[in-house]
Amino acid sequence: MLGILGPELRWPLKQLRSNLRLIFAAAERDHVSLLHPPADFVTWLQGPLHETVKGPGTAKANTVVARLSTISRLYELLMDEGVVIRQPLRGLVRPPGERKVEKVPPREDIERLLVHAQPDPALFAALTLMYRHTFQVAEMLALRWSAFRHEDGTILRRRTLCQLDDASYAALDRLLAQAGGPLSNPAGRIFPFENNDALRTRIFQVCREANLTFVNPAKLRKAGLRDFPLTPDQAGFIGDEAYALARELASRLTEEDSVSSATGSVNQ
Repeated sequence: MLGILGPELRWPLKQLRSNLRLIFAAAERDHVSLLHPPADFVTWLQGPLHETVKGPGTAKANTVVARLSTISRLYELLMDEGVVIRQPLRGLVRPPGERKVEKVPPREDIERLLVHAQPDPALFAALTLMYRHTFQVAEMLALRWSAFRHEDGTILRRRTLCQLDDASYAALDRLLAQAGGPLSNPAGRIFPFENNDALRTRIFQVCREANLTFVNPAKLRKAGLRDFPLTPDQAGFIGDEAYALARELASRLTEEDSVSSATGSVNQ
């Protein structure tokens, strides 16, 4: 039966056995028949579902969900084969799984990344725009020099005309000088990265040099929303409502990071 369950639940056989091990052990210990579940089976099952080697009630929510999914589907297969006459867990509401907290890199990590990216003007400018103006990778890689007004520090984005801050203007100005200055080909691409993967690979290389965990572009943009008081136009948002929602999300992720870090410190 476990051989059938594996491909269906997309778990290896070892994981399925692990999901069921404590349930089977508890049934043997408590003399509970799994083939003929008693009337209070669901109540009894809560014990082994939430148990680990550390003791009762110590299993995490995702572990409970995995165990419940495995034994529930096992009963359904046993019913199909005529081994049991009822599914004792039918209708049982599964607990919500754990929501993975998306960690946004702290400001000091981003500043360290930027320092290590300085020798590469294109990468430094790309990181600066993503961080300080929440540029998306696709819109950034599509930029041509004709979109950048050197004289007033504005750049035409996908949705807005963006007034660059001083750091972003300086980063692009440095890149423009490398391309030939204000008289360079207006149709030329600002950034040399062929695609998203090429940019991510370069960021990954510099993160390793800086001894940092990989900082992906999406998290860099969220950090920018957290760290800079931009206008919607500067952040590439058409309306105030969408921008406010994005900032609220970034703020919430930061608060969850702080709570998670504090909890981790207490539990150590």
